[in-house]
Amino acid sequence: MVNWPEALDPALLRPGRFDRQVTVPLPNQAERAAILRVHARGKTLAPDVDLDIVARATPGFSGADLANLVNEGAINAVRADRTLIEPDDLDAARDRVLLGRREASNALLPEERHAVAVHESGHALVAALCEHADPVAKVTVLPSGMTLGVTEQLPEAERHLYSEGYLTDLLAVRLGGRAAELVVFGEGSSGAANDLSGATHIATRMVRDFGLSPAVGPVGYATAHPSQLGETTEEGAPQPYSQQTQRIIDQEAARLLREAEERATGLLRDHRRALDRLSDLLVVRETVDGSAVLDVLREEQRERRPADGGTPGPASGGLPRVSSGIRVPDEEHRPDAAHAADREESAAAGGEPR
Repeated sequence: MVNWPEALDPALLRPGRFDRQVTVPLPNQAERAAILRVHARGKTLAPDVDLDIVARATPGFSGADLANLVNEGAINAVRADRTLIEPDDLDAARDRVLLGRREASNALLPEERHAVAVHESGHALVAALCEHADPVAKVTVLPSGMTLGVTEQLPEAERHLYSEGYLTDLLAVRLGGRAAELVVFGEGSSGAANDLSGATHIATRMVRDFGLSPAVGPVGYATAHPSQLGETTEEGAPQPYSQQTQRIIDQEAARLLREAEERATGLLRDHRRALDRLSDLLVVRETVDGSAVLDVLREEQRERRPADGGTPGPASGGLPRVSSGIRVPDEEHRPDAAHAADREESAAAGGEPR
């Protein structure tokens, strides 16, 4: 078995030899739940552990990743001198599998903590204000691995197709952290490097592969090999388009990114009070779930309502519920706190690491 079929000698792939290629995809949500139950045998789970929720929060995990997650959850429980594996143990284990180990010595300076809180608050609020974005599950400013903070989004359902609206909102969310820095501090920082890299990759694929740019038109120039390992092209392989087309692709990708940044910046300026409150809350509590983000937006909405209790309008500084795209559900529809675990981006989806 090989992971890179394109690396095989073509003579080996002639009919009658090793000419059959079987692609083993990553498990879907139902399969992940079944795999988790297998690896949870012999381990004592707390009554409130729901492996279906854990499976929903682990898109893109392989069977080995899921086994590692359960084992790490058991280790967390043992370190806490508990005999039961609790949801928080699995949540922490998932973050470790995705982001790396959390080092207590990796402490941030006070001004750095505030900057990270502003950055992650930008991601979270833009996600809550965009109609097609995945709901926010958790926001943290605790450094883990190579990340200083993370905004995790939990898809409502496992997607196989991504609409233009979803991808456009995804770009805005990716650039929400940098936009928050521009709104609060008046300048960006190096903390947005990973966000910019991921957003550029998405924007380029929108133009080059998905035909979502009017300048390029309904033409796809996908250069990926048919392999589940990603989009790496063979070194030295010629591009299927000219340098002039490449220039147009670069210009269109840059346009999409500029528009996404302007949109995110506009949303955060309109909701500056919510941005300040959420960042202050993160500095104090370090980690909040998605319901806290919605609570901050609800509080801002209440403050914008006229004194007579009427429906706020644009003239009174109110927040139009539909035209603004804000998704603030009623109390009975708030996401359960137990769902506060993610995944990108992503891996179109995922967390948004700094």
